[in-house]
Amino acid sequence: MPERDTHRDERFDQLGDEMSAAVTRAASVLEEELSAGIDSARRLQEKLTADRRVDPAAFDEVAGRVRRDTHALIDMVVAQLPITGERGELTRRYAADAHDVLDSLLDLARLTPELANGLIDRVSRQGHEPTGPVRVDRDPGVPAADGGPGPVA
Repeated sequence: MPERDTHRDERFDQLGDEMSAAVTRAASVLEEELSAGIDSARRLQEKLTADRRVDPAAFDEVAGRVRRDTHALIDMVVAQLPITGERGELTRRYAADAHDVLDSLLDLARLTPELANGLIDRVSRQGHEPTGPVRVDRDPGVPAADGGPGPVA
């Protein structure tokens, strides 16, 4: 029976420990960022509920945090994938596409405060002061579950 190379086993054990520590640190940072993002989103939602307005600056703060954190997450995942040969080129293209899609979606999302505030203004001008979240997912003409008016046409 061949003798085991204990030095080699120790190196692999050390490498495994280092990788585990790196993943734990990355997960901790990601959890902190997600927690801060959730707090920002909660403040945005509370302001919307209280003021019946979407604050564009607060929305941009949340969207900026989502943008930064998601780009970092994409980069972290890509760093774990092979980057040489044909697979490496495919990995680079997919990563670039993921970054582009994220930026495009978040650029479109920048319209959200203006659209939401315009809808709230329109509903208010028609004499229907909203009392809860504005719903737009009902069929036209169908009254709200609370007996309120249906969606604005």
